[in-house]
Amino acid sequence: MVTSALPYANGEIHMGHVLEHVQTEIWVRQMRMYGHEVLGFCADDAHGAPIMMKAEELGVNPEEFIPPVKKAHIASLKKFGVTYTNYHSTHSEENEQLSNEVYLAAKEAGYIYKEEIEQCFDQDKQMFLADRYVTGECPKCSAQNQYGDGCDSCGVTYSATELVNPKSTLTGSTPTHKISEHVFFNLEKSKDLLKQFLKTAQMQKPIVSKLSEWLDGDLKSWDISRDEPYFGFSIPEENNKYFYVWVDAPIGYLASATNWA
Repeated sequence: MVTSALPYANGEIHMGHVLEHVQTEIWVRQMRMYGHEVLGFCADDAHGAPIMMKAEELGVNPEEFIPPVKKAHIASLKKFGVTYTNYHSTHSEENEQLSNEVYLAAKEAGYIYKEEIEQCFDQDKQMFLADRYVTGECPKCSAQNQYGDGCDSCGVTYSATELVNPKSTLTGSTPTHKISEHVFFNLEKSKDLLKQFLKTAQMQKPIVSKLSEWLDGDLKSWDISRDEPYFGFSIPEENNKYFYVWVDAPIGYLASATNWA
């Protein structure tokens, strides 16, 4: 089974994505020449605030916006000779079912907990602001017009409440801070499991070394939820909470294979 990074469904496919997919296609064709059976699965990464914002800009809902984008992505890849056994979308019944199963299994195993956090809130819109709905000055390097999840200039990650002179991209107003209960995945609890995995993982040594370096330190719990409005899957057994896009995106490969099977 072969995969490539999921193209994001907020516009035309980026040439950087095309390059990776072409490289993958070359390897797949080589393996098939050797007589191997190779299955290639991919999908559009179709959730998150940027898609919701783009759809709002065009005056349509996200469900109407993403199908034409997927069609255009497939057509663009075909022009470069790239095809897949199945090319799906993360906004699918298969992916929702699998994402729910993974989450509920993690919850049952004790990896999930809830905690109150401080978030940016737009008083004019009366809504919590997703990371991409807040811009401001990077708290580390002072770069301007950075989004609320990380700096494109220096690469540091942070929470939107740490931005200097933040502004809502929806109204231009200065957001206030408000408390909301979020769902977290306890990464620290999974450290031993990950270390054991690395001992037998068939990966390049530099990658294993880097991952081992991260695992030697403390692992920060991962906020896997977003408040409405948000375009994504509702979290089971929670009210008005949605999976952060990076929860269901990796599971999208399994969903694509399931859709094909």
